[in-house]
Amino acid sequence: MSSTANTVVSLHGDLPVIDLAALRALIAVRDHGSIVGAADSLGFTPSAVSQQIKKLERQSRSPMLERVGRSVILTERGRLLAERGSTLLLDLEQVENIAIGGAEELRGTFRIASFSTASHGVVAPLLASLRSSAPDLDVTVVESDPRESVTLVERGGADLAIVHDWNTLPLDVPATLERHELFVDVVDVLVPFDHPLAQRDSVTPLDLLGDRWVATPAGTICHEWLVQMFAMHGERPDIHYFDGSYATHVSMVEHGVAVALVPRLGRTPLPPRVRSVPVVDPTPRRRVSSLWRAASRDNPARQHVQRELEAQRPS
Repeated sequence: MSSTANTVVSLHGDLPVIDLAALRALIAVRDHGSIVGAADSLGFTPSAVSQQIKKLERQSRSPMLERVGRSVILTERGRLLAERGSTLLLDLEQVENIAIGGAEELRGTFRIASFSTASHGVVAPLLASLRSSAPDLDVTVVESDPRESVTLVERGGADLAIVHDWNTLPLDVPATLERHELFVDVVDVLVPFDHPLAQRDSVTPLDLLGDRWVATPAGTICHEWLVQMFAMHGERPDIHYFDGSYATHVSMVEHGVAVALVPRLGRTPLPPRVRSVPVVDPTPRRRVSSLWRAASRDNPARQHVQRELEAQRPS
């Protein structure tokens, strides 16, 4: 949480004053590669982000962005300003946390980044709890893949993230972030009710070699784990369908066109025509954790949200 978004900073006497909201906009453009992407991450309109960038250009009397095809990149001056500005914002956040450390009231905006099944199984009850324990705290939530969430928190686009990584696919977390493990989520294979393996107590990846799979899109951690699970046996899964929604995976299993690897976290009751079977050799497990900037360690709102989060039990 930060109340410094609209303050201004002058570092040297008569040099132009830097608007922190404009600085955040520039950093967001750097991280997302476009005005539209930056606007989505900040909750602004593209026009508002463009105006913030123009403000910086007027103050510095030099361009901050240059267009490359359909994307934009930062000029050398823009890159340096964003790099130094990221450090400045972290320092200001630490100063702000020290200043409000004794405050009892929890106010302002608090931004959470979360993957979809955690939003369903953990964040929804968390929000209900926060409405009672911190009614003046304006909490926003954005769905984000864990790797994207790390960047969001590191760059100040979110105050806390709920992320996951798998048995042999650890998430790369920079030293500027702190991490707390919340729980371990087990993942099962879903098969149609009349599948030859539907009544088994457990299955291995080799038992499923002849099946067609539906999986999350390539590049996501869940997709990489499915591929790696088979690679441990020198094989590859036959993935025909790609979709980011586990509800779609369940539907495809229900209609008998695919099998799927679906986490227990946030899973709704399965249709009668779908069976859940545990997987062994290896057993897919996700470590679910929360992340925040080390600079916000003493932030009362961050501490309160973390305590409430740890009190939740996944459904």
